[in-house]
Amino acid sequence: MSSDDPRRGEGVERFRQFRRSRAERTFAWPICHRSKTGFCPCEGTVLERLRLYARGTLMEPALRLPFNRPKIRVLRWAGVEIGRNCYISANVWIDPLFPELVSIKDFAVIGAGARIVTHVFDRDRFVAGRITIGEAAIVGGFSIVGPGVEIGREATVAVGAVVGRDVPPGRTAIGNPARIITTPKHTAGDAQ
Repeated sequence: MSSDDPRRGEGVERFRQFRRSRAERTFAWPICHRSKTGFCPCEGTVLERLRLYARGTLMEPALRLPFNRPKIRVLRWAGVEIGRNCYISANVWIDPLFPELVSIKDFAVIGAGARIVTHVFDRDRFVAGRITIGEAAIVGGFSIVGPGVEIGREATVAVGAVVGRDVPPGRTAIGNPARIITTPKHTAGDAQ
């Protein structure tokens, strides 16, 4: 598909609709080359490019900080939906191109160095997806969460896991690629 292909405009318009709507969780569109696809804000108008660079310039240093409050403020400003009492560790990376596709529910925790990726350019297609980190869910440090993934309530993503599919509520994702396991529930009296 060349940059002159009329389907390119159709794909870009559908992607805009996807970003505005909450009806679908993932978006995919065929491409023949990763450059000049029309899906990246860096290919948009001067105003769109300035917004992108401002958002990235503010998000990058804020996410490196060990302090939670400035990160939360910058992420909300950038479009990330964040609930109450969430904690985001230092050096977390949230995709600055489409932060509005990320939703972090109440009491969620994201560990140091985790990566939240809302879009990818595969060999022959562009894929973007909404990512939901459920209430009281834990995303372990240095893990990667891919586009379109929903991490359920009280679910856990283990340290270093690479998650490309949903993690059901109360379950744990481990490994690369992540596999889902059931972990036993512990109570305060179970301490050994």
